[in-house]
Amino acid sequence: MARLDDLNRLPPEKRKAELSAMRGRCSCPKCPSYTLCAGDRDEKMFCFYGRSPDCIQRELKCICRKCTVHDEFGFRNVYYCTRGGEKTSKRY
Repeated sequence: MARLDDLNRLPPEKRKAELSAMRGRCSCPKCPSYTLCAGDRDEKMFCFYGRSPDCIQRELKCICRKCTVHDEFGFRNVYYCTRGGEKTSKRY
């Protein structure tokens, strides 16, 4: 995953700016599994940060594979909001 390696090599300020831009492209709030609680806490980018601590418990329908961030980084998993980020979740 060259793109993720590129992101990790950026200086902290540029990395923070890129992550902020990615949050703007994130599809999580459009997902049927996303909850009001997650929205109130501004939880996004579960593929990077891992599962929702306690806001998302049910897997209704996953749109991860349609997300530009997911595609951009060549991620392969789904249901990050309940199963964890790309590095920690099992392939589904």
